[in-house]
Amino acid sequence: MARKPVKANKVWAYLVKNKTATPAEVSKATGVSYAYVYKLMQRIGTPKEVFKAEAREEAKSPVKKSQSSGNVSQRSSEVTRANILDTAKAYVTKDRASDHGDMENNFSTIAKYWTVHLDHEVKATDVAVMMNLLKVARIKSNPWHPDNWVDGAGYMACGGELAGRET
Repeated sequence: MARKPVKANKVWAYLVKNKTATPAEVSKATGVSYAYVYKLMQRIGTPKEVFKAEAREEAKSPVKKSQSSGNVSQRSSEVTRANILDTAKAYVTKDRASDHGDMENNFSTIAKYWTVHLDHEVKATDVAVMMNLLKVARIKSNPWHPDNWVDGAGYMACGGELAGRET
């Protein structure tokens, strides 16, 4: 039981220095499991004011602050299309079945529940689209939270894979 506070402290310490790091980045940097990091990060979120303030500071400073192995690396706070897609790829290609169950079975189960509730047939690919639309709605409320962009890309990738299996 004593390990949890130590793990949490590692995660929080990293996040204090890297406020916009993704769960995958935090997990890799701290050696703490992705699932544990993700759960901790879900508790806090990041207010848009932090992103706005960081963007103003970055605009003032033309020099990238982080370096590793002598090569200039991208800062974790830099939200680029490549970072969004790389993070989404890491999410959807890692073994998440141990936490969430098989993706196709999970989406099919959700589709069955939604079919009963809506009294209209819903397919697994519809679930991917609807979950993406959920993320789009969240983006409307908070476009500064990168997880919404990442998750949206991930749901579209899952939906594309499921559609490919249907043909």
